[in-house]
Amino acid sequence: MRKSRGNFHETVVSIPNRDEIILSAERFPFKATLSLSPLVTYWENKIKTDPNCNVSRVNELAGLLRQNPELLEPIEDVSIINKYIDTVDILMEDIFPSALWENDLRATVLPFHFDSFYATPRLEELDLLGGGNYTQKLNLDLKTLLFRQTLSAYTLILEKFYNANFFVDEPFIFSIKDKFTKLDRHYKLITDLKFMKVKAKGPIKKLSTQEINFLINRYNDLDLWMQKIPPENFEFSGFAIYDFTDVTNESTISSLRYDLLDQDSVNTPEGFESLQQKLRVLFGLPGLRLGLSSLPELHDFDHNFTRKTWNGLVLQKDSRIKLEDLMDSIYAPVLVKGNTIIVDDLEQLDETNRLEQELIKSGVRNLIIAPLQYEGKTIGMLELASPIPGELNALSTIKLKEILPLFALALNRMLDELRSSIQNIIKEKYTAIHPIVEWRFTQAAINLLDKMERNVPAEIEPIVFRDIFPLYGVSDVRSSASERIKAIQGDLLEQLVLAKEVILAAKDKLPLSILDELIYKIDKYSQNIVQELGSGDEAVVLEFLRSEIEPLFNHFTQKYPSTQKAIEAYRKATNNPNGVVYNKRRAYEESLYLINDTISSFLDREEEKAQQIFPHYFEKYKTDGLEYNIYIGASLLNSGHFEELYLKNMRLWQLMLTCEIARRIHKLRANLKLPLEITQLILVHSSPICIRFRLDEKKFDVEGADNIRYEIIKKRIDKATLRGTEERLTQPGKVAIVYTQPREAQEYRRYIDFLQAEGYIGQEIEDLEIEELQGVQGLKALRISINFQEQLRHDIDAGDELLQIARAAALN
Repeated sequence: MRKSRGNFHETVVSIPNRDEIILSAERFPFKATLSLSPLVTYWENKIKTDPNCNVSRVNELAGLLRQNPELLEPIEDVSIINKYIDTVDILMEDIFPSALWENDLRATVLPFHFDSFYATPRLEELDLLGGGNYTQKLNLDLKTLLFRQTLSAYTLILEKFYNANFFVDEPFIFSIKDKFTKLDRHYKLITDLKFMKVKAKGPIKKLSTQEINFLINRYNDLDLWMQKIPPENFEFSGFAIYDFTDVTNESTISSLRYDLLDQDSVNTPEGFESLQQKLRVLFGLPGLRLGLSSLPELHDFDHNFTRKTWNGLVLQKDSRIKLEDLMDSIYAPVLVKGNTIIVDDLEQLDETNRLEQELIKSGVRNLIIAPLQYEGKTIGMLELASPIPGELNALSTIKLKEILPLFALALNRMLDELRSSIQNIIKEKYTAIHPIVEWRFTQAAINLLDKMERNVPAEIEPIVFRDIFPLYGVSDVRSSASERIKAIQGDLLEQLVLAKEVILAAKDKLPLSILDELIYKIDKYSQNIVQELGSGDEAVVLEFLRSEIEPLFNHFTQKYPSTQKAIEAYRKATNNPNGVVYNKRRAYEESLYLINDTISSFLDREEEKAQQIFPHYFEKYKTDGLEYNIYIGASLLNSGHFEELYLKNMRLWQLMLTCEIARRIHKLRANLKLPLEITQLILVHSSPICIRFRLDEKKFDVEGADNIRYEIIKKRIDKATLRGTEERLTQPGKVAIVYTQPREAQEYRRYIDFLQAEGYIGQEIEDLEIEELQGVQGLKALRISINFQEQLRHDIDAGDELLQIARAAALN
């Protein structure tokens, strides 16, 4: 029958750290005596309570005890048990059922001690309770072990004499070496105290509820407990039953979970070796080997930063393995489909490639390779290998499923930490990086991290891409500077006219000469603005209006109501954040914004599609229009594979893109407040160049004297004129293709012929020579006229792809 609960809340505690324990005693402070009397009492009660009890058997047992009275007395010498072992065997029948005798891990012991006086053969074979050295078996220091035994004794005293429920929530776990595998095995101890009694040796010291709660809240201070509840006032007698359960799997998985929360467990040799040893325990295989490696995207496999996290059987940090090596091996199903594979014996494979031969050479015969998945994505793989064929099999994958999520979580955390470290370096040393070249910046960051980890002084390495083909294009708003000036002139003139209307309205009622002088100054400023707007004229006019005209408005309004209408017109026109008339400038800026936004959006859309066909570096700049750079070449890519066909395709795509931009802006003009026009220019450069990332400017720039000429041309070509004339090279409705080599013109004539067939451009092709620019000679150009008719054979907005059209043409 279960005891009723007392007035105290049930309190469950965990054992504190050693440093938090307060215990002065050097041995168990309570007297504990071995006695079989509780067992005799048990049998006597069984006759009364169990109708199926064999009464004659119990009477026979009572007779044996009367013949051996030493068993009924407190037992100081354990050898007495062996002396009367036949009688003890009968007494222990209910505790040690014969059917379970051979396999159970059970023993009886002196209360709060670990040396058994009666145990099953299996337990004695394991030697869990023999040979002392319990601090080593329990992985506890002597002080902590003594604390736990003493605290357990006090929990029984509180329950029996003070009706307080207080439990210790931490079982004893014994760890021993397996005799055959020499691997750790873990056993959980469950204690049965029904044959143990505690009695008071004198009057019970009374404690109030508050005093007991005070003790419970300071359960780590057993010196305090021994003052309040002296151990010499109590005595334990009888024996305890120890039941052991093999918890090797549970304990190992729990330990793995704890270790994998520590980043050093995966990325340090000591931590990795500890994980491998625990997996050997879990699978019971002393020769088991662990491999762990991340899996980058297949297209990034050969140059991905995650190689830094490789600690596999074949995928090592310094290995030169390529994707193609793995794709022709047993690893392919894991890489491509995320399947778990089991190889019973590598030597029995029909064919073995280089990697599989390396595994065999390293002593691996039996192998399991499993994917590590995080949030539905395979981020790595775990390898378990054995030198003995068949040791790892399909049954092994059952245990494997329990630990795979733990390793996946640890690997993902390690990758996140690596990404964070790399991004910190990139942000500090570089700037926002185009995705196509991010791999190279990541590689530089990893190299710097490696040197920092080795405490080697180092600077971030230079980022240089060689043998790159450039494409440059610009869509410029024609005469944008003069259009801006015209807008400013128009707004200033309108504001001066409105100011003059106010002064004229006031002059009708107030004929003062000073008003004539103000009208004279307004007219003079107007004439100057019409003729030419100087760099400081706008500021001068606005200062005049704000200091000499606008301060008069309040006076005029109060004294001369007839000026009210003119003043309201002026104030309405200047009622904006700028405080000036801003109509024509607003029209200019809105029109310029629409043009730039249309060009930029279309360019981004089409360029993103082009990236899917062949990756390239792209950057654009918004000015009064838009200019962009495209770099394409093998050194930009992880794979390093590049064909000239891709460059030709990109050039044709750029020319088609330029024509489409012109057509869209031409169509847009009808909706612009100011019908601005754009001009288009493409610069052709056939020789490969070298670009370097400038740390000081946080951008790419060309490197080498031969390549600087290309940059000079880019900066000066937009103002170029035709040789012997004042005519600008770039003209609305046309595309200028600037080149230096005859073969470049020949290549672009092919593209022009195709675009004429497509209806993008007219039939006329102008061959032009460009006036010598400062530091640049020998430039020539082809100039073509864009066809602005409404319908072409291909309709981009209806789904036709510029890139597909260009690719088809390039292949032909």
